[in-house]
Amino acid sequence: MSETTNACAVCGKTEEESNKLNKCARCKARNYCGKGCQTKDWDAHKKSCKRPNYLLKITLRPDDITDPQVYRTLSCPSDSTFEAFYEALQIAFTWASTHTFDFKVRDPTEVARIAAEEENETQEQSIMKLIQSLKANGTPGPQERCLLRIIEDDPHGPGGFTGGKGIDIMHNSSRQHPQTPEKKASRVKLWEVLDKPQYKDMPLEYEYDFGDCWTHAIELVGRSEVTGFFKCTDGQGHGVAEDVGSTRGWERLKAAYRAARPDKEQRSKMRWFETQASNGDREGLGNGRERSWAKGEINRRLSELAGRAQSFT
Repeated sequence: MSETTNACAVCGKTEEESNKLNKCARCKARNYCGKGCQTKDWDAHKKSCKRPNYLLKITLRPDDITDPQVYRTLSCPSDSTFEAFYEALQIAFTWASTHTFDFKVRDPTEVARIAAEEENETQEQSIMKLIQSLKANGTPGPQERCLLRIIEDDPHGPGGFTGGKGIDIMHNSSRQHPQTPEKKASRVKLWEVLDKPQYKDMPLEYEYDFGDCWTHAIELVGRSEVTGFFKCTDGQGHGVAEDVGSTRGWERLKAAYRAARPDKEQRSKMRWFETQASNGDREGLGNGRERSWAKGEINRRLSELAGRAQSFT
């Protein structure tokens, strides 16, 4: 077996000698000059052949939240389920998990179609579309056909329809489409989406809270060493307040903390965030804290999620 990384792992042929070397499709760590050598090596290689982790950059409402932008980069085990990925995202963004969620593999042609329609329609047409959507679905917004929708196993959550998450079901119909296949988050692994040809390089989105519509763009930025746990490697921006009233509410809250002399309404909002919000912060957002985030604390909690007792800074 060759010790040269730029040579066939079995016969030792270099790329010049074999014309082309192909990497193992799963682990990306071993090269082969052809199918024959790969087949010959499989019995020995399969025990150590594991897909590397994905490095995923997840950005919250990238077009709307910009000062500062709020994102986290996570190293994610490829064989983790989307349910586990959801739990890691809740920790990374300090969400309180009081609402339901889904993941969507979006169809670029459908995204372009909707964008073109919105760009060309008049204000009157936009209002009429909103009214029609409210009548048909009970919520605003178009029904978008996606390549795949991954949904929460029990979207009602504890307490049934009236128990927090259940309220989000009122907004669920606008996210469904008769031509969009749906699968449960506990039954789909990351590699089954990120490595599958039909989904690879397609826009991937995570949405939390169907009322405030906290959409997160997910971008594959690289691969990392194989681990059995999630780890946060980078990020920016304070976690957004849950139930603040979508992006406008978050911008108003930041404006309140920036105000030299906050008015009564602003003081009330600040007090709510510091004492009542489900994922609030007692220290508030003053003195530039809207840019603060705690990677060490995130990784400590991710460690607990994986059942690993370690210290992080």
